[in-house]
Amino acid sequence: MPVKQQPAADGAVYRSGAVARLTGIPVQTLRVWERRYRIVGPRQSATGQRQYSPEDVARLTVIKQLVDSGHAIGSIAALDLKRLRSMLDKAAHALRAVPRPASATADGTLAQVRVAIVGAALALRVEHFRLPALQIVAASPGAGDAAETLRGVTADVLLVELPTLHRESAQAIRSLAQLVGPRQIIVEYGYGPQRIEQELRALGVGLVHAPMTSDQLESLCRPLPAATRIRIPAVLPQIGPAAPRRFDNKALAEIFLTSVVLNCECPHHISELLMHLGNFETYSAECQNSSPADAALHHYLEEVAGYARALLEEALVRVAEVEGIALPA
Repeated sequence: MPVKQQPAADGAVYRSGAVARLTGIPVQTLRVWERRYRIVGPRQSATGQRQYSPEDVARLTVIKQLVDSGHAIGSIAALDLKRLRSMLDKAAHALRAVPRPASATADGTLAQVRVAIVGAALALRVEHFRLPALQIVAASPGAGDAAETLRGVTADVLLVELPTLHRESAQAIRSLAQLVGPRQIIVEYGYGPQRIEQELRALGVGLVHAPMTSDQLESLCRPLPAATRIRIPAVLPQIGPAAPRRFDNKALAEIFLTSVVLNCECPHHISELLMHLGNFETYSAECQNSSPADAALHHYLEEVAGYARALLEEALVRVAEVEGIALPA
């Protein structure tokens, strides 16, 4: 009998393409598994399109992870989600190793890279690769178990498995990084918005689409200088409010036009920079925020832009004094 799923309480449904992106299962493979093994029983819309529930997606994600780690689809297709997750947990726990200090070469790089892994399927694949340069010092089935599994562990590289990237991903990764103090953080993921990808890369996080290959892993986890240590700030630094603008855009336009006739083009360039900074400062102050973290970020950007703008205003005053330029009041 097909696996019957009740509609999600929040009414969320996913079409085949979205499920393929979230789970890493190609649509064609998904169709075969449904027809041959009846692994899920998606509903159909009035137009005949398959509609998958969050429970369907969760089940398919775990099945894909087990298949990637070596299980035959026919042997696990009929198991319930609890049993499937238990299999992943046991496999990940079996990979835990006793931490050993990593030796360093004469130039200060690590001869063997200590790796902590969060994610059962990722841990199984890394173990399967058997890369001599990597030493698995700890493996946690998921983020929920990481606090206990990674306690007291020191790692050079933190590998994190995330089916999807979302707004809370950065905070979750930050919490994991604080446990092991890695030099590198690498996230294997299935799908994520471009904006979230850019935010994580800006923090120094390496991103790889699942499934990660042995070549990718070996390249990303190359020996690192022993002094290197990635730092994701827990909170944004405090800058403080900047002084009010000394020159509005009209005054800056006047300076911009006046400086064109001078031999020194510095007032011309500084006034142009000040216009851009002032506009960005205003933009950051007025930008719509979708969360407290988003609001804090834009407030921080406003303060940074204001601080830079105030410094350049002082520079403009100094240049004007030297060049004999009368600045607008």
